[in-house]
Amino acid sequence: MPGRSTRAKRGGDITIVALDEAFPAPRESPIDVLALDEALTELTALEPRLCRVVELKFFAGLTIDETALALNISTATVERDWIVAKAWLHQRLSSS
Repeated sequence: MPGRSTRAKRGGDITIVALDEAFPAPRESPIDVLALDEALTELTALEPRLCRVVELKFFAGLTIDETALALNISTATVERDWIVAKAWLHQRLSSS
């Protein structure tokens, strides 16, 4: 039975499933862009560096090291600022 082994070797017995069926996209709650902008404006007034860290890490996609270099601060400071900024934004956006 050479045909059967060749078919199995070439993936003939495989069931094809669309990627979106196999891994459905997670359902995330939509972000209120206006509320986010207001929160970032408020954060800038309170702690400008925290807002810069958010802009560079979240919006520009920089790493901790790249953000530290861009802001001329230590990576430890960026890590702390990132944690504080995320917590502040979460609290601010959850209450609105």
